[in-house]
Amino acid sequence: MKGKKVVLVLFILIAISGLVFANGAQEQKKRIALVPPAMISPYYASVISGAKEAIAPLGYDLVTLAPESESDYISQVQIVEDLITQDVDGLILCAINSDAIISAVKKANAANIPVVMFNTQNELADGVVTSYVRYDQYEGGSKVCDFVAEYFNGKAKVAIIEGLPSDHTTERKGGFSDTAAAKYPGITIVASQPGDWEREKGMNAASNMLQANPEIDVFFALSDEMGLGAVRAIEEAGSKAKVASFDGNPNAVESIIAGKMLSTLSIGGVETGKKAIQAMDKILKGEKVDKIINVETVVVTKANAEQYLPK
Repeated sequence: MKGKKVVLVLFILIAISGLVFANGAQEQKKRIALVPPAMISPYYASVISGAKEAIAPLGYDLVTLAPESESDYISQVQIVEDLITQDVDGLILCAINSDAIISAVKKANAANIPVVMFNTQNELADGVVTSYVRYDQYEGGSKVCDFVAEYFNGKAKVAIIEGLPSDHTTERKGGFSDTAAAKYPGITIVASQPGDWEREKGMNAASNMLQANPEIDVFFALSDEMGLGAVRAIEEAGSKAKVASFDGNPNAVESIIAGKMLSTLSIGGVETGKKAIQAMDKILKGEKVDKIINVETVVVTKANAEQYLPK
């Protein structure tokens, strides 16, 4: 009888330990890492917000890391490599430098960690990226040009505030300038200087161009932060120039409502974050996912600005 009791106790202990192990396994959530170029732009905050919203009901943990500067591609590569070492289950990236990130993507491939990229205009030259969540930046620049041409009745002197050298700068600027050249002979680009995606540098670039070209009618800023800097430069110079910007961030929308900034281009930051998480969820479940997932862009003006404020 004593032997039977011992066997019964052992059986119960084994059952309990198995149940604890099973519960522990269930509680071990898969981790998805989101790595933007930096946290400077509110656009990336919007992407993270969308990702958090989408991931909440799916049962994953979200890990978000980024370099301090949008020019520090070496740190971004190191962050991604560290995450691979930590054995995250999925990587969502926006590369600072598309060529530099290839080595990290290939390491993720070797570790069987799927990669989704966002806000990336062109596919990587090497390495396997399962899906790209993106908007057409060239088309976005073209939409801004169409709006500027309509607002100024087809005739305006434009100054461009560029970002850091990148596909983003090339495509946004190219979409605007090519459209102007092809469709609007009265739209003239009189100056172009870098603002490195930062508000203060955007302000300085706008100030410099206004001093050299006081006849500027409108600045096309390739990001909202630089555009908001241009607004300050215009106010300080007493100029009547307008600012058409790019990103659709809440602070730019508020500036439009206040009558300071003329327009911005909504590039769907929140929607990008949602779609990136949804794509990674499908990948981790072994489901088919589109190679290219598009996010729509919309010119935001005073007429429709209220609907682009965060709810």
